[in-house]
Amino acid sequence: MASRTSRSTLGTLLVNAIVGLAILIVANAVGLGVQISAVTLLVCAVFGVPGAILVLALALFDVAFVATLVPVDILAVLL
Repeated sequence: MASRTSRSTLGTLLVNAIVGLAILIVANAVGLGVQISAVTLLVCAVFGVPGAILVLALALFDVAFVATLVPVDILAVLL
């Protein structure tokens, strides 16, 4: 049986992940082009809002977490 502390920690991670995902979705809606993946969610879950801001900053400066677009010609070949 899980202790109260571990439930609290898991709850905190879940809330951080949801808030971070919301921030990343809004950033993508605005046009910032941030990749949403398991790694970005993990960063947001562990570090919260500052983690989401870090992911956004790294994506803005093309360091990491930049969403890549597949060229339309490649999609035509795959289909």
